Amino acid sequence: MSTSRSWVVGLVGVAVGAFATARPGEAEKSGPSPAAAGSLRAVVYAQAGSETRACALQAYRLAERLLDEGLADPCWTADVEQEAEGGYACKPPAVVLDVDETVLDNAPYNARLLRAVLDGKAESDAYDSAAWGRWSEQRAASPIPGARSFLRKAVDRGVAVFYVTNRKDSERQATYDNLVAAGLPATLEAVRPTDPAAPKDRAWDKGPRRRAIAATHRIVLLVGDDLNDFVGGTKAVPAAERERVLLAHRARVGTRWVVLGNAMYGGWWDAVRADPAAALRTGE
Repeated sequence: MSTSRSWVVGLVGVAVGAFATARPGEAEKSGPSPAAAGSLRAVVYAQAGSETRACALQAYRLAERLLDEGLADPCWTADVEQEAEGGYACKPPAVVLDVDETVLDNAPYNARLLRAVLDGKAESDAYDSAAWGRWSEQRAASPIPGARSFLRKAVDRGVAVFYVTNRKDSERQATYDNLVAAGLPATLEAVRPTDPAAPKDRAWDKGPRRRAIAATHRIVLLVGDDLNDFVGGTKAVPAAERERVLLAHRARVGTRWVVLGNAMYGGWWDAVRADPAAALRTGE
């Protein structure tokens, strides 16, 4: 085991609040509205926690080390399906990243929803499509700490950068503009949003978009804040199934996959949204 691989035990752990805000850029879902107290804790942690920034810096410093290892080994790929299919050794290298809470910080959007509740102007901080649209069009999200340095070094090493996001196709231009404004290397073609032609119940699945990249590039690293950023079909599944998938691929965490914590929203919340109290483990 290399030094960088042994160095990453306990890479990015984030303690989450009992409730979380809704995922930006997705349709409203049925179920209980997030409790403001739990959402407040998660958003304040994201915005004021020095530990949040430390975890992000740690993740991207790890990514830099792993990138060097991956470039030196033509048999190295981070993508499960690409590894199974083979034939990727001679393809040019690429890194594939999520956008929201991976390279761009959208906590101000969640803070706005909470502020409206605390000021008595709204009853819930659940996802609001109009508010998200205004935030997206603002193109004002800041880069996640460490992302800019890592991505610039990747480009300097001749590595292609792709952003696979579940933002809508109509937000592609604004997303690209925001990435550039944040100092992150990007092209409009490299931004891969949801496919408007895909079935609505599968549009969120990032597997097909990763496969399209894998057809032309060797995916050296995957970076994201949700299991769906690494394995297809893992977002809209029960928590037990998500845990089974993680355990099956745990050797990739910190060696091929770089995971950032997100206590505000994610597939973890979708999996327990209907009955979050049932996920509590008291140890009794």
